[in-house]
Amino acid sequence: MNSIPNSAGFTLPGGKIGVLVIHGFTGSPVSIAPWAKFLNKSGYTVSAPLLPGHGSSWQELNETTWQDWYKAVEDSFDEIKSKCERVFIAGFSMGGALALRLCQINGNQVEGLILLNTPIHDRRWFMKVIPILKYLIPSVAKGATDIAAPNPPIHSYDRTPLKALDSLRKLWANVERDLYLIDLPIMVAYSVNDHAVDPKNAMTVIDNVFSVDIREVVFENSFHNVALDFDVEQLNIE
Repeated sequence: MNSIPNSAGFTLPGGKIGVLVIHGFTGSPVSIAPWAKFLNKSGYTVSAPLLPGHGSSWQELNETTWQDWYKAVEDSFDEIKSKCERVFIAGFSMGGALALRLCQINGNQVEGLILLNTPIHDRRWFMKVIPILKYLIPSVAKGATDIAAPNPPIHSYDRTPLKALDSLRKLWANVERDLYLIDLPIMVAYSVNDHAVDPKNAMTVIDNVFSVDIREVVFENSFHNVALDFDVEQLNIE
């Protein structure tokens, strides 16, 4: 069952510089398509994979782990690297956490890193009960999509699968622990009115990576999913 139309991953041929663009948790390449297509129009080869368990049903996502998502990212990285002389990594939301992990392991093969509303922790109290709650209920309903602009396309599930969320928490722990391994040029972009990811995550990244070249970009008119929101043009030109 595919609950998200047009959710397949895609590759857009371009020049010798490549960009791997990674979507977020419960989402799909639909959520980052305008961003990816702009990068391609700017001359880059772009890869936007569909991560395992995504683009189909939340039940399928609940059968996957962060290691499955990371393996797909690493495979896509190897593929685009074989076609391009230089590769940048761009990640939205969970895609940013996966991008950080990729660069913590393969940073010497990456030119630079772009993070957009990326979580590496969630300090809210209810996250502490997820390891138990996941055995009691398989999923919880999500609120309205976190996009300020009207009539966004369907791009993610309307429920959050808890086993998968608990696995995501483990990814965050690894990424936050190893932030010191990041010494690439990095752009950390975040929305001040993000209702899904606390902007404090961006400060955690900025304060703990070892990068010398750090660029901070702030979006004031968009919520979480900037590529489908009012600030998409600002995102593209940054």
